[in-house]
Amino acid sequence: MRKMITLTLPTEVVGEILNHLEDGVEVWRNTEEYLSGGCVVTPCFVAECSSIRKARRMMTLYEETISLIEKTVKTK
Repeated sequence: MRKMITLTLPTEVVGEILNHLEDGVEVWRNTEEYLSGGCVVTPCFVAECSSIRKARRMMTLYEETISLIEKTVKTK
């Protein structure tokens, strides 16, 4: 069973967390694109990673985290 943590944060802090997570999704998406195709079309950041599977897993984790935070914020 997962251990749960409850945080109380100012809305601007939550906004910053979401912004950084969204940046992370983009980095992992770029990384997955680079690993699967060997290049990216535009200059961008990629993560140090040699596994397409890990890049996809990290991108999914970030997206799920964003979704969870956004759902929590909407219910408050």
